[in-house]
Amino acid sequence: METSTDDKDALWRVIASDLRGAILDGRYPPGGALPSEPELVRKYDVSRPTVRKAIETLVSEGLAYVMRGRGSFVRPMPERRAIVITDRDRPDLAVPGNHPDVQAFGWDLAQRDHETPLFTGEKTTASRDIAIMLGVRPGHPVIHRRSMWHRGHTAAIHGASARLEINSYTNADMLPDYDDPKRNAQYRKRPGFFYQSLIREHGPVRWMTLTTARIAYEDERAALGMDYAEAVLIIRRTMAHPNGHPIEVTEVKAPANRYEIGYHRELADDPDDDFTPQELSDNGIDLVI
Repeated sequence: METSTDDKDALWRVIASDLRGAILDGRYPPGGALPSEPELVRKYDVSRPTVRKAIETLVSEGLAYVMRGRGSFVRPMPERRAIVITDRDRPDLAVPGNHPDVQAFGWDLAQRDHETPLFTGEKTTASRDIAIMLGVRPGHPVIHRRSMWHRGHTAAIHGASARLEINSYTNADMLPDYDDPKRNAQYRKRPGFFYQSLIREHGPVRWMTLTTARIAYEDERAALGMDYAEAVLIIRRTMAHPNGHPIEVTEVKAPANRYEIGYHRELADDPDDDFTPQELSDNGIDLVI
């Protein structure tokens, strides 16, 4: 009897399900080898393409990886750390003068191994996505500030590089003196001056923070040291007018399998006070936004 197309589809799903369950319950430990293609072909009485489709599914799920000529292996899961959303004083993470506050969590500026500088702070025009974030038209002038961070020159979490990308987008109309050399130097050098100026001119302000995740783009994978089909965690904090119209947006990108989100009021011993160094250590907190 011939095997129908539906039956063939069911077979690779069965193989993937069996292997997935074995990985998740620890029968195949992190870094351990999965059964070879010939073994799976014999065990399930299927063709090699059917086995490969099952393995490709596990790879796309982030549970396995393939080494050409050696076989398939269980992907080690890195230690998960926390990025905390606070309702207290929001740090301006994108200003160069404020980098000691980021370094307090163990972050260093990324090495100069890319063409882009460690910090950028320039006027540009809004792409479609940035225009939507700021409530302006595409092509509208915006101030874009960007920095890349990693945890030490050789730092890694269970073999996986720990990196962050921080971007800030501001409607350039909100800071008309940004092009003035003296004021621009102040915006770059004085921690808090960028936010203070925005709040003084356009306050009172409200804050909105949203989180999302999606499969990382190629440039994001390269910048953040991620593998194919891994998801990127995006934390987007908006400074806005009381009516909700955006003034500035800070966006933090990090590998989703290495970070999770926490909330200051739920983690702090005293929700009305800043974290103590002990609380930061106990909760595995790598950044407060």
